[in-house]
Amino acid sequence: MEEWKKAWGYVPVKWGTEIGTVENITQKLWLRNNLNGTALRVKFSNLYDEQPMVLERVTVGKWDRETEEITKIREVTCQGEGRIEVEPGGFLRSDAISFSVEAADDLVISIYWREAHTFRGLCQTWNAKSWQSSFQEGDQTDTGELAGMATIDFLLFFRFDEHVSNGALGIAGVEILTEKQVMTMACFGDSITHMSYYFDPLLEELYRRYPGLVTLLNCGLGGNRVLYDACHVEEIPGHGQCFGEAAVSRFERDVYEDTEPEVVFVMEGINDCSHGFAFHVPGEVPTGAQLFEGIRKIVQTGREKGSRVYVSTIMPFGCYEEPFRDAAEAIRQECNQLLRNNWDMADGFLDLDAVMRKEENPNFMKDGMHLGDGVHPGQAGGREIAAVIFEAILPMLSAHAAALPDS
Repeated sequence: MEEWKKAWGYVPVKWGTEIGTVENITQKLWLRNNLNGTALRVKFSNLYDEQPMVLERVTVGKWDRETEEITKIREVTCQGEGRIEVEPGGFLRSDAISFSVEAADDLVISIYWREAHTFRGLCQTWNAKSWQSSFQEGDQTDTGELAGMATIDFLLFFRFDEHVSNGALGIAGVEILTEKQVMTMACFGDSITHMSYYFDPLLEELYRRYPGLVTLLNCGLGGNRVLYDACHVEEIPGHGQCFGEAAVSRFERDVYEDTEPEVVFVMEGINDCSHGFAFHVPGEVPTGAQLFEGIRKIVQTGREKGSRVYVSTIMPFGCYEEPFRDAAEAIRQECNQLLRNNWDMADGFLDLDAVMRKEENPNFMKDGMHLGDGVHPGQAGGREIAAVIFEAILPMLSAHAAALPDS
């Protein structure tokens, strides 16, 4: 039986301020796919912008890894029209486009804006191993060339960030009509998930081992907290609105709005421990018990939705000698102990704190495992985390594959 499954999806980030304007520009979005299917549709996003977004032309093609060209290019339409208009404040799905695709096919979505449009939000990744974007002048939707300006060169707004990100404008998802019984897994969290340093190697291993049988979605949001919405941060563009709604508020929408994942991995809590102190909001400093209850609520919601939910302890985030360090660490330790004592509240429990902490100083992440800030895992740390997650879900994946009729 055929059904629509998400091949790619990230949470659009609300920056709350202008991040850049496109005009006579083509954006090309390359992404990894692991689905076999007969049709494709695109989810366009104009969620945080103030004017209608007019897409003059949109195409989809396959990326040929040998020739390094975009091939099999097809036009994407909406209600039969190639010129697509997306109203402010929402999403719009394209028509179902007849498009034969296999699990090994990388996809390229090309969007051409002829008319000027100013953006206040977009999807982002930092590791950029499972998707990347480039920007080219003029209408390049029918050309086979992928290379162009990187996000940091086209959207100068993001030069404030020491960590270089890739951005995808005007798009939030790609879905494929597939006959295979595909397992969907969503990773939900804060910047550690959003930056994709563990997400991308996990995706690589899942897609290598289970072609056509699993799809992985990123529901991370940098700066996100479990219990509180974004707090005001004067020095960040948009004053911190990019941190989004509290995880307990956004979880159901961002994970389940247009998919029903069989598996959800949850890793949140670092920012609850520190933001109230760092950004001088004393009323938003939770106890470890309060933070634990927020995480428990997220897990319960996921399980009530029918997902198998895996949850992690909060990893070490010590690096700088802030005056609030001991108080923030006490919140983390209390919450982690409650998670360990109640590990059976979820379908799987991953003690990533124990995996990533230094033996001689458990408040700090192991050397070489982070980006230099003590908080965000880098390439090595991301691979370590991905391996732990993969081993935890391997029995379920193996059972899923074995249960299929042609296995």
